[in-house]
Amino acid sequence: MNRTERLLDLITYLLNAKDPVSWQEIKNHFSEDYARGVEESNQRKFERDKAELVSLGIPIDYQALAEGRKEGYLIRREKLFLPEVEFAPTEASLLMLAASVVIESESFPYREQVESALNKIIGAQNRFAVPSQIAISFQKRLQDSQFTGLLQQIQQALDRRKTITIKYHAFSTGETVERKVNPYGLIFRKGNWVLIGWDHLRKGLRTFVLTRIKGTIAPLKRPGTPDYEIPPDFSLRDYLNQQPWELDLHEPVAVRLRIAKHRIPELISQLSAAQAIDDRTFEIRVTNTRGLISWVLSQKTDVEVLGPPEIRQELRNVLQSLI
Repeated sequence: MNRTERLLDLITYLLNAKDPVSWQEIKNHFSEDYARGVEESNQRKFERDKAELVSLGIPIDYQALAEGRKEGYLIRREKLFLPEVEFAPTEASLLMLAASVVIESESFPYREQVESALNKIIGAQNRFAVPSQIAISFQKRLQDSQFTGLLQQIQQALDRRKTITIKYHAFSTGETVERKVNPYGLIFRKGNWVLIGWDHLRKGLRTFVLTRIKGTIAPLKRPGTPDYEIPPDFSLRDYLNQQPWELDLHEPVAVRLRIAKHRIPELISQLSAAQAIDDRTFEIRVTNTRGLISWVLSQKTDVEVLGPPEIRQELRNVLQSLI
């Protein structure tokens, strides 16, 4: 049978099995696919098929042999099927409103999936209506087909857990350097798409603004076989509120700021990772001095840099160049 048929039959076979299915049982059931020729080749073929299904969200688990327990492969129904979701009328309306805005963005990598999901929800709950008291407006930008293609390439690599090689223009040095990255997530923040991933060069998690990636990404090799796993303790939420001075461009520097009292309620969310020295003074960890200076200047006289002296001097230099 062709591969699509085989994958569908493998899902059906594992779902209908009452107990975990051994490799020998799988070979017997799919004798034309996994029991012909060299055993090692058959195993690799099955592993490729299994990796493809896992990348599509099919939770194929392996249960080890234990007392009173059979070893083998299985699909746990509770992992595959989600409970039915019911939306209140207001929730359904807001969901449609938000999804409609996302669909308008041609560069959004999951645009087709969002549109498909929205159509399914509308079919299941025929009571959508946009609340009259809410309106959303946004500016349409001219779409760069090369950028859209790059975003889709990264999204595919992320879905399949494939390592990519990019040419990245570093703002801090002005140089374009080849970087090998394991994509961990994508965030749309302040008008820009940002890739969060493990940087093989820096040996740590780094953020990459997609508009600074030059050229295209090479086609994925062995797309059905993952190159890495995302650590279970990784969360994109940690990066949603990341501030300009927190981008990893240099070694961390402790900087003290004094905030005007009337601005603290407004700025406190941006200082969530800061250490409060007193009711107006905060110490922050800075790994992007230029980002900090840009932010301080945007606050006019409401934010003052108290130290260290070299950061104050760099701020003076920027102000003098502006004058």
